[in-house]
Order: sequence, then C-alpha cells, then structure tokens
Amino acid sequence: MLPRYDAPVTSRDEAVAILEEGHRALAELFAHLSDEAFSRRGTIGSGGEWSAKDLAAHLGLWEKLAVESIDAFGRGERPAIEDWFNEDGAGDRVNDEGVARYLDASPDDVRARFEDLHARVVDAILAAGDEGWIAPYPYDDRDRTLGDRVGSLLGAEDGRFRHAFAHLADLRAYVEPT
Repeated sequence: MLPRYDAPVTSRDEAVAILEEGHRALAELFAHLSDEAFSRRGTIGSGGEWSAKDLAAHLGLWEKLAVESIDAFGRGERPAIEDWFNEDGAGDRVNDEGVARYLDASPDDVRARFEDLHARVVDAILAAGDEGWIAPYPYDDRDRTLGDRVGSLLGAEDGRFRHAFAHLADLRAYVEPT
C-alpha cells in the first residue's frame, strides 16, 4: 500500500522544487560511481540487494508511472496504476518487476533513462496547469487531487514527492563510506 498524507496540496512549483532537489542529490552521487560500481549488486537498497543502477531504474519506474497517470488523467481516463493497487503487495511487485526489467541494461542506458524520466515528470507536472493540478481525483478515495496522487506516487514516509530522499542515505553510505 502506498503511503498517504493529510498535508495540504503541494503546489506544482513546490513539487518540482522537491523533485529537483532529490534528483540532483542522487545524480551527484551516481556521478561518483564507475560503471562497474554503479552496476554492482548487493550494495544498497532495502536489505542491501540492489545496485545503484537498480535504484536508478526503480526511481525512473515511479516517475514513469506518474507521467502515465498525469497523461491519462488529462485525457479523462482512469490511470492504469489504479488497477494495480487493489491487491496487497502490489507496490513491492511493481518494484521487483521494474528493477528486473533493467538488470541487463547498460549503465549508460539506465543513467540516460533516469535523466529522461525525471525531465518528463517535471514537464508533465508543469504542463498539468494549476487547474489540472488541483482538479478532483476520482480514482482513489485517499488522494483528493491530481497533485495529491502524483505526490503519493512519488512520495516516501516523510512526505509527498520525497521518494529520492528515502534512498539517499543508502546511496550515500555506498558512495561515501566512512
């Protein structure tokens, strides 16, 4: 189950600022890793089974899902992700499948995808417009607006749009061991 938040709606500018800060911090750490170190499995993540490459693929997956949700909502369609989260463990399944999909991808491809999907989610948020961002979101009774839903998809325990921050400590410990 995705975390939910009772905080007021985050503005598009605030959402983009949070996303940009987290992305920049991760990208700076990724830049310190050789392709071999970026791809070395068992170095970060929950339980330490992921590589930095897996983390980049994981974060990109959720940004892609957010873009698809914004686009579907803009067309007046129910976002496909809403059908996925009707069962227990769906988030973990989506995470596992998303990481597995890029295990054999080159580090350059995963890094490029990480950058591209981040740019796409920022563009989609900005393109939603203020009215679209605060429009009622009828597909999930826990998120009141499109902005709320996107914030949940890109959120973490400490708030909306903070997914990147949830992984920074693990990545930092790998890149900058004490």
